[in-house]
Amino acid sequence: MIELLQDPIPLQTVRLGLLALTNIAGLVLVATGLAVIFGLMGVINLSHGALMMTGAYVAFITQDIGLSPWLGVMLAPIVVGIVGVTIEFSVIKRLYNRPLDTLLATWGVAIILREGVNVVFGTDSKSVEAVLSGNVQLLGVTYPLYWLFIIFMAALVLTASVAVFKYTDIGIMALAVIEDRQMAAASGVNTVLSDRLTFGFGAALAGLSGAVMAPLLSVNANMGIQWLLNSFLVVIVGGVGSFIGTAVGGVLIGGLDNTLRALTQYTALAQAFVLLIAFIILRYRPNGLIPADRGAR
Repeated sequence: MIELLQDPIPLQTVRLGLLALTNIAGLVLVATGLAVIFGLMGVINLSHGALMMTGAYVAFITQDIGLSPWLGVMLAPIVVGIVGVTIEFSVIKRLYNRPLDTLLATWGVAIILREGVNVVFGTDSKSVEAVLSGNVQLLGVTYPLYWLFIIFMAALVLTASVAVFKYTDIGIMALAVIEDRQMAAASGVNTVLSDRLTFGFGAALAGLSGAVMAPLLSVNANMGIQWLLNSFLVVIVGGVGSFIGTAVGGVLIGGLDNTLRALTQYTALAQAFVLLIAFIILRYRPNGLIPADRGAR
């Protein structure tokens, strides 16, 4: 036993662990925007994957016209945030507290965005250049530097989101509106503007995640569909309305999915087992693993 403990960690295990960590970070990065729109606002946003896709295409367009990939990462949340504000203003504002109508409306928005991309850019997949290249050595394994960047961005976005809603006036007012709209309005809070900014912030995070993840994915109109499903699982299993829950849900869902894919080599089987685990967790903890202290709107 002592000799076994003294043996170096098998490199294959390290590779799988680092790959799982990267996948978890990417999933948390994508799910954080949904944690704002669905987790906090209570809006079932089926256009989240399409907003992610839009951010990836912003990065592609920036690269295609010869500008720096860094500019694409910076422009994506701005452009998609504006798209999100437009969606809230034109569609969502009429549908609060009407979850079925919101579900159908946001799915319609997703279809419009996807088909619009197909018309403008065609149906073939695009590629996006990473903002960082090269490798580093971690535990004897060659690890792409860009994967570390994804982990850093996931931690940064999650931390920044917590800070916005906990320490800024805009975030605190948004939580007040979400908690009790009438009381917030009576206190002088502009509830309409608060809704718009909150939805736009969540959309901006989706756009940023698309631009950051684009170099690792095939950029096409349908790229966000699977991420949409996994993001909902992360938010629901982790705890609706809880950013810490989103992180925990990302570790659980992303870690399980990556491990099962490596062990079974069957993507569909891995996804089915992850769904089964999620259902079991929700059966015994219907509010998620780390539910928010207050109820979502």
